[in-house]
Amino acid sequence: MIGVAPAGPALRGLLRFGAVAVAGTAAAVLFGPTGPLGGFWAPTPDIPAPSGAVLGGLVAERMIENLAFGAGLAILFTGRRWFGAAAHAGTAWLASVWLLASWMPHGALHVHHGMRPEGLLVIEWVFHVGVIAAVVALLWALPVRRRDM
Repeated sequence: MIGVAPAGPALRGLLRFGAVAVAGTAAAVLFGPTGPLGGFWAPTPDIPAPSGAVLGGLVAERMIENLAFGAGLAILFTGRRWFGAAAHAGTAWLASVWLLASWMPHGALHVHHGMRPEGLLVIEWVFHVGVIAAVVALLWALPVRRRDM
């Protein structure tokens, strides 16, 4: 019988990351606005029902958001060490989490609120400005070699 070598720390970390990413993606699908447990942010009744290629494109885009949500949760729960111990590593880690995990709730809230301006204003400020702030934070956190400036 051929023995299986014990998994090293890197492989165990990757397996943990994958497990959290899959669980996070599944949660996004289940709790999304059209998922079986997503009634609290169900689509607004006045949203038009897409069909054909548009429906296929929207489903594919939502699945990409769900995968990004899962990856963001995986980075949140298992990926902190990947960012090292540099002075601004925590900022880069949290910015990365936001940049990935915020798309699913952002899209879900758009579906839930429709085109009502009062709902859109909050969504746009929280998520779009949040993404801009996360990019600025990520760039600020990048290590810079002074001699290259």
